[in-house]
Amino acid sequence: MHLKNLIGILLLALLAACGRGVDLPAGQTDQSLATSQPPAAPSPTPADPATPQPEPPGLLTVCLAQEPRSLFYYDAVSTAERGVLAAVYDGPFETTAFSVQPVIVEKMPALADGDALLQPATVAPGDLLVDAAGQLVNLAQGVRYRPTGCGEQACAQTYTGDQPVQVDALVVRFRLLTGLQWADGAPLTAADSVFSYELARSLYPAAWPERVLRTQAYRALDELTVEWTGVPGDLDGLYHTRFYPPLPQHAWGELSAQELPSSELASRQPLGWGAYAIQEWVAGDHITLQRNPFYFRAGEGLPHFDYLVYRFVADGEEALAALLAGECDLVDQTAMLESQVARLDGLQAEGRLAVITQPSAAWDVLAFGIASLEPGRPDFFGQAEVRRAVAQCIDRPALVEGLSGGRMTVAESYLPAEHPLYNAEAARYAYDPAAAAERLQAAGWLDLDADPATPRTAQGVVGVPDGTAFVVEYLISLDATSQAAARSIQAWLAGCGIQADLVTQQARSLLAAGPEGPVFGRQFDLAQFGWVTAVEPPCSLFITNEIPGSYPEYDLGWGGMNAAGYSRQTYDEACADALTSLADQPLHTQAHAQAQALFAEDLPALPLYWHFRLLVTRPDVCGLSPAALADGLLADIEQVDVGEGCP
Repeated sequence: MHLKNLIGILLLALLAACGRGVDLPAGQTDQSLATSQPPAAPSPTPADPATPQPEPPGLLTVCLAQEPRSLFYYDAVSTAERGVLAAVYDGPFETTAFSVQPVIVEKMPALADGDALLQPATVAPGDLLVDAAGQLVNLAQGVRYRPTGCGEQACAQTYTGDQPVQVDALVVRFRLLTGLQWADGAPLTAADSVFSYELARSLYPAAWPERVLRTQAYRALDELTVEWTGVPGDLDGLYHTRFYPPLPQHAWGELSAQELPSSELASRQPLGWGAYAIQEWVAGDHITLQRNPFYFRAGEGLPHFDYLVYRFVADGEEALAALLAGECDLVDQTAMLESQVARLDGLQAEGRLAVITQPSAAWDVLAFGIASLEPGRPDFFGQAEVRRAVAQCIDRPALVEGLSGGRMTVAESYLPAEHPLYNAEAARYAYDPAAAAERLQAAGWLDLDADPATPRTAQGVVGVPDGTAFVVEYLISLDATSQAAARSIQAWLAGCGIQADLVTQQARSLLAAGPEGPVFGRQFDLAQFGWVTAVEPPCSLFITNEIPGSYPEYDLGWGGMNAAGYSRQTYDEACADALTSLADQPLHTQAHAQAQALFAEDLPALPLYWHFRLLVTRPDVCGLSPAALADGLLADIEQVDVGEGCP
């Protein structure tokens, strides 16, 4: 998976990613969707009416501290919006513990099963392809590409001629479960998935722009099977999710792509196939959903409630008060109650509520300014040995315990330990101030007055004038948790002879795109901020072509994410092999392990801790899984039950 689809700044800033535009493939145009004739909808027939259905116990109310803007699938990006849509659309895939599982397709495609395959494609000069680094480009002189049969950087070639070349294209087939129906009883077919693709293309670049550009063709093979064909050269670890979520062609097909997103039909009452169907949306107050009798899991007695209400509240305090008063059954993570852990634990001990803690895919990092763009700024952290020393100066287990009472976990890499691609053999840095002092001394940072509480002094340090005191700026946002962490880290660094002066800024300014923003403008010594990771490891955060700077000297201009300025060819190659190989190829696992090992060796940034998120419920609520779900805690809303229905 490519960087722009995987990661973002964690609730800290909105960054506009700069880069070069790529033309849509030939023959692909912005057309009205009304030209396709939808199939006639049959008379509604509830799924398996002969199966006895348990009597649902009534009403489930979820308090949201945020009202959705829109429920149109391609516009819904906030936690609140995705939470509501989890009840409307079940899947099409769900992510549990960083593993993607099918919901409405029969299985995940795989090379070994023949429903994913590589086939040679002819690419002429000027045609679109994905180069050896995983970037969409047009074939031209100097482009590095992987010819047919080449799966890694070692066999990539540089285009120097004027003749077509052969490059592998990936073809993936998905087969829907039989008997799926929309909430109005119409059959859900492969044509609905193709309709969704056509809609995303017509809305380009507003809807899934990277996915659209990397799709060469998307077609229905029969009523239940769709086939995705990628742009030649496009190979990555998440190829088995290149499925477009079905949208109801029979209900929406008469509206154009321009009309549909803002229509009442799509933005406020979208038709889905999930456990519930929207009944009404009262602005500023609530959304009511009713049990979907055509839900494909109705035969399992799901969902457990006749009605689901999402009630809008002003903030976490109002949400918690409503829960304690019996006015809602669950408080969603939009209430952001993580800062009230001690209070919630007390209420849980009294039996007044239950707290569900979920590991988050968000992590805080202490970034090192390795290659500053600010003239005259000393290169304090240019040496990897100094960065390793800093890692040993900081007691991260104590930091985590102090911040969250043990709910957070120490981050050793850009992947959590439970990720299936986590490299447990990569270097780790335990808290060891004595070892850190030895590293600093060897690197030329001397303790001239034999007082560890005073800053060390440079002597023979590359990029730092002799006699320079080890006094650096530590950039941090106003977030209370980040501030508390920075103060603790500041104290530990002082014990190693590093004076870190905290410089606080609004997150929006701190993490603004360069050259104005100090972090992504590469004008800092130390900076603490958050990232979000996902199923595919985000090694691309630290590759050379992600270094921000003025275009064309820097490939992505000021849209690059590698704020540290770290560059190492072997790391770039390992990361490229990892991100441009298929998940079921041995190279994929090997390259991700190598990239993590090189990251741990060089430490362009020090991972600090993994965040968590909370959902608070009535004491007798069950059915919510605390596993690391990228889709959020409400992804399994159909499983939620209360009281006697619970195990």
